[in-house]
Amino acid sequence: MHPPPLHILVIEDNDSLREATLEFLNDNGHHTTGVASAEEVDETPMRDVPDLYLVDVNLPGENGFTLTQRIRKSQPLAGIVLMTARGQLRDRLNGYDCGADNYLIKPVEQAELLACIHSLAFRLKSNPAQSKTVLALHSQSSTLSGPEGEAALTRGESQLLVAFCRAAGHKLERWQAMQLVDSKEKGLTQASLEMRISALRKKLSHCSAIENTIVTLRGFGYALQCDIEVR
Repeated sequence: MHPPPLHILVIEDNDSLREATLEFLNDNGHHTTGVASAEEVDETPMRDVPDLYLVDVNLPGENGFTLTQRIRKSQPLAGIVLMTARGQLRDRLNGYDCGADNYLIKPVEQAELLACIHSLAFRLKSNPAQSKTVLALHSQSSTLSGPEGEAALTRGESQLLVAFCRAAGHKLERWQAMQLVDSKEKGLTQASLEMRISALRKKLSHCSAIENTIVTLRGFGYALQCDIEVR
C-alpha cells in the first residue's frame, strides 16, 4: 500500500542539505517547503498547514527543541521528526519530551528517512481524533452545538463558518474572511479580524473540546480544522 502524500516543512539551516532533502521528498510524491530557521516557520506564506515537520535541532536563533514544543502545542496532530548529530541519550529523551514523534541521527540515510515518513503518513492522514467530532451549525438560529455544549454565534460568525464549510479545503483567504465577519463594517483592520477569529475559535473549542479549530495560514488566510454540519 502506497502512503498518502504529505505537505512536509523542512527546517534546516544547511542550504545544500535542505535542498537535497526537498528534492528527494518531492521525487517521492510529497509536497515540500523549506526554511532555514525557526523564525521563518512563522513568516513563510503557506496555503496549507504542514502535515509533517522535519526539524534540525541545531538551528540559528531558536533551537529545534523549543520549536518542536511550539509546533506540538499549536498542532497536536502534526508529525514531527527531529534530525541532528546530537545522539546522546539525554538529547534523544529531551526531543521526545518536547513532542517529537521520532529522532534521527545525522547523517540520515534516505531510505531510513523515507521509512520514517511513510510510517507516520498513514496516521497523519487518517486523523481519527478530528473525524470523531462533528459540530452542528444551526444557521437559522445562529447557534453551534457539539458534544461539549452549545454556543451562540453572531451573524458574521455564522456566515464565516458556512463559508469555511463550502470552500475548497475549508480554507479562506484573509480578504474573504474580512468581508464575511462583518460586511457592514467599513475599514475592518487585520487586528480586529484576528480578535473575531480568536473569539470564534473559543466558541468552537467550547463545543468540541478540540484546540486550534481554526489555524492561520501565513500570507494566505485561515483554515477550518474540524467537521461542521450545516443545518
